[in-house]
This record gives sequence, C-alpha cells and structure tokens, in this order.
Amino acid sequence: MFKRLISYLQLSRDRFRRWLGLKLFDAGYSKQVKVGAPHKIVLLRWDAKWGDAIVSSFVFDAIRQTYPDAEIELVTTPQMANLFRDYYEVDKVHEIKKRPTYSALKALAAELSDVDVLVHLSPILKMKDLYFLRKVGAKAVAGLDDEVNLINLKLGEKTKGLHFSEKFIQLLSAIGVESNAAKYSVPLNSDAQSTVEKLLANKEKLQLVVFNPYGSGNSRKLNKTKIIQIIDDVLAFDSSTNIALLHTPDTEQEIQEICLSRDDERVFFNPSSKTIYDAIALVSMADKVISVDTAIIHIASGLDKPLLGIYNPDEDNFAAWHPNSSNAIVLFAKKRNPPDISALDLPKLNAAIQQLLEM
Repeated sequence: MFKRLISYLQLSRDRFRRWLGLKLFDAGYSKQVKVGAPHKIVLLRWDAKWGDAIVSSFVFDAIRQTYPDAEIELVTTPQMANLFRDYYEVDKVHEIKKRPTYSALKALAAELSDVDVLVHLSPILKMKDLYFLRKVGAKAVAGLDDEVNLINLKLGEKTKGLHFSEKFIQLLSAIGVESNAAKYSVPLNSDAQSTVEKLLANKEKLQLVVFNPYGSGNSRKLNKTKIIQIIDDVLAFDSSTNIALLHTPDTEQEIQEICLSRDDERVFFNPSSKTIYDAIALVSMADKVISVDTAIIHIASGLDKPLLGIYNPDEDNFAAWHPNSSNAIVLFAKKRNPPDISALDLPKLNAAIQQLLEM
C-alpha cells in the first residue's frame, strides 16, 4: 500500500512538472521548418545505454555520406562518451551528467550554438528536456513526443510500433538522408580481442556458445537454477561444445561458483572481463549466442551470430528491441507479475536450444 502511494505521488509530480514545462517553455512556440543541407546536427543521447547505442550506430555514417561537410555532435553521459568518441564518426562529444542541473543545461546550450538539427528521441519529454530545447533554439527539432510544439519534425505517431532502428531510419528520412537498412557498427577493442584469443587458445577446439544470463533489473536476470539447466541442455544436445558465460562485476561470484562446481573445462568464463568490450570480444568469436533481453542481443545481431534471444512477454518492448537479425530465434518467458525471465517452458526451451545448435 505504501509503495503504491509513493508511486502515485511520483507520477503526479512528474505530470505536474511536464504540464508546467509545457506552459513555461513550449506554449505558443510553433514554427514551420524546412530542412536543407544542415551545417550542424546534434543528437541528444544522455539517456543512451549500450543496446540503443549499438542499434542506432549506423546513423552517423549515413549522415556523413549524405552531408559530408556537416558537423555531427552528440550529447551523452561520461560513462558512454568514449564509445561515441572513439568508435563512431562524431566530430564532437559533449558530456553531461544523467541528471543535470538547469545551470548545466543552460551552459551546454550556449556551448552548442547555431544548431540546424537537434535530435531527441525520448518518447515523453520532461521539464528539463523542454527547457533545454528552448535554450538551444535549433532550427529543426526531431523527436517522438508529438505533443510538444518545440518538436517540428514529429516522429511519434509515424514510428509507433517500429523497431528502434527503424525509428532512426525515419529520422534520417526526415532530414533528407536515404537509408533503407540498419547495419550496426559493433566496436571491437584490440586489447580485449587479444585477451580473449589467449583465453580460447587454452581450450579444446570445439564449437563456442557464448551464454549471457544477465540483463538489467531482476526481471531480466536468469536465476542460478535456470542458468545451470540451460548449460546442461546445451551439452546434452551437443557435447562437443564450449560454453563461455558472460558476467557483470556483481554477478562474477555466481558465475565463478557455477563453473567451479561443474569441474568441466567446457564451461568457463573470462576472469579478466571488466568492461563490455571484453564481452563483445567473446561474442565476436562465438559460433552461437544465447542471451536474455539486453545489449548482447544487439551486439550478436550486429555481428550476424546465430542467436537465441530470451524475452519477457512485453509486446511494446519486443517491438522496439527484438533481434534485428534473420539468424535469431526468440523464446518468451511465461507471463508473471512481476515479470520473471526465468519462468521458461521447459519443452519450448529445449526445442529452442536444439534449433539454435542445428543452425
């Protein structure tokens, strides 16, 4: 009861802030826009995570091919800045905290200056978003929140129900860039690749299945029992298989316990893995991939790996974030409240694993 009250109060607060933001920064603001060849395009990705960064990675090259002289800038958090700075064709990366102050937003808006196209693809803009858009004063603003007058390239209704990559294709079309296919660019780190090559050199030369059991939030994390069951099923269908388990810093102990308890050299993890580049390196060398709904799905899709993706039964989430690959099999967990990705039907799981191994 107390949690429901807190949720209700937070929702009411957020709705009031949005109403106030629309009144203060958006009321009466409407202008016609015709996008010509832009000199500066700025993408706001301060809410970006690895999955959507990979899924939208083709955008930069597409813009560059159509507008080779345009300056492409991006706003993101310090945690994501190096990805865009080092691996994608971005002229300048601006860093800002995930929850910036109004003064920080004002300073950033002044730093950007003379923006032709500003892109902000959050579905519902908050008060700080509206403040920032008004301060930037871009000639054209592309976004999904069709209610907002500041957005004059409206993509919300137009892209409803589309995969996230397809939303970006529609964005490109709106600014005069032709792109019919989303070819992901997956960042490969040479040091991480070298470490994984050394790890695999000590293993028997068998088919490699990379298995990622962990997504963000408890609802997307397989429990230990289900992890072991999937390992057993893979080896039961094909004993000539190595299984490399991916982990995060907070799940390393559990993965280590699973590997040690089996006393089986075919089941292992990379103890040197510290960043997602290490995980990408393993996926790049995999023959097959099994993963819950998280960035590894999109990394495997970008690398065109045969993939078994495990999802909770959420139609909207799946529409936007399904594997963008013809090499993918999808398995849905049973409907639970709260969602539990470990709630898998055993016969369906066995069939999906067998199908993957036969690909």
